[in-house]
Amino acid sequence: MTLTLPETCSSERVAAFWRQVMPDVARLGAGDTLTLDARSVTVCDGAGEALIVELYRRSAQQGFAVACQDPDKFVTRTLGLFDVARFTEDPSTVNPIRNTHTSEQLGQAVVHIYDDVCDQLAFLGETAVSAFSLLVRPGRLRLRDTMLHFERAGIDALPIVLLIGFLLGLILAFMSATSFRQFGVEVYVADLIAIGLFRELGPLITAIILAGRSGSAFAAEIGTMKVNEEIDALTTFDLPPITFLTLPRVIADTLVMPILSMFAILAGLFGGVLVLVSIGVPAVTYWQHVIAASSLGNIFFGLLKALVFGLLVGLVGCSHGLHTSRTADGVGRAATAAVVGSLVLITVSDGIFAVLSFILGI
Repeated sequence: MTLTLPETCSSERVAAFWRQVMPDVARLGAGDTLTLDARSVTVCDGAGEALIVELYRRSAQQGFAVACQDPDKFVTRTLGLFDVARFTEDPSTVNPIRNTHTSEQLGQAVVHIYDDVCDQLAFLGETAVSAFSLLVRPGRLRLRDTMLHFERAGIDALPIVLLIGFLLGLILAFMSATSFRQFGVEVYVADLIAIGLFRELGPLITAIILAGRSGSAFAAEIGTMKVNEEIDALTTFDLPPITFLTLPRVIADTLVMPILSMFAILAGLFGGVLVLVSIGVPAVTYWQHVIAASSLGNIFFGLLKALVFGLLVGLVGCSHGLHTSRTADGVGRAATAAVVGSLVLITVSDGIFAVLSFILGI
């Protein structure tokens, strides 16, 4: 069988030619010869290359021989772009069936978790060393980048933090006032809101918002830099990525968390006063109870938790960004893992703070 390629192997010509010749090619088998005449080809784009590759792939699978007349080397150059030896592979081996054995899946999950923990510990050690090196050479910290991330994580997040804080105080006041009114002590709702917001809900809700906004953004930004080989470029110029990419983001997140937490708390207190005023409690009485319940111990305890939460969000987001795979899917997975990891660590550290405050009597 002789197959003469068209003079212009473009998508317009190749589409019709493909439909015309492939049924005849499919009938060839062992012992047959396909003569591929490419002497008249002057232009060959991607569609023509796909046709050539498909002919040789079918030759490898069906067993017929290909005799090529290719004076201008169009076919030779096309085949040089592909691994011809893989044309005989079974497609099922290229995309193996997913293993569904529970024991093996469990083992793979354990190995994956172990590798992830090792990577996180190594990243934490590198970050700690880089942070201590800044004490000796503080000029290595890119202050401009730090302030930029401070603005993005702090000022840009202020509207959503104020809204969530206000609604949180509103909901907390409504739920508490319903129960307290049965005993005629609804004025103590102010104490409950103040203590709850300062010690627990203010830092916790702010940290969750920061994890969803900044943690995922850090992972996506650094992951995209890795895909685009920008991190490799930094390493080539002997510029440590931890110092130039991670520390500005971690420092910005750590410093902005207490500020955002205080704004969330104030918004929650204003939400609470609206509810209590609506049920007959004077605003002056409400603020007197808030001031009495807002001891320095409660305030500093909440700010300490906010600092730790901000540090965790920054570290987890940057870590997953640096360890992402070089694909678009890997960047998406890194952003998702950054949010999930941040929420898990925030919850665990919040539980540790609760136990320590009970033991120490804070």
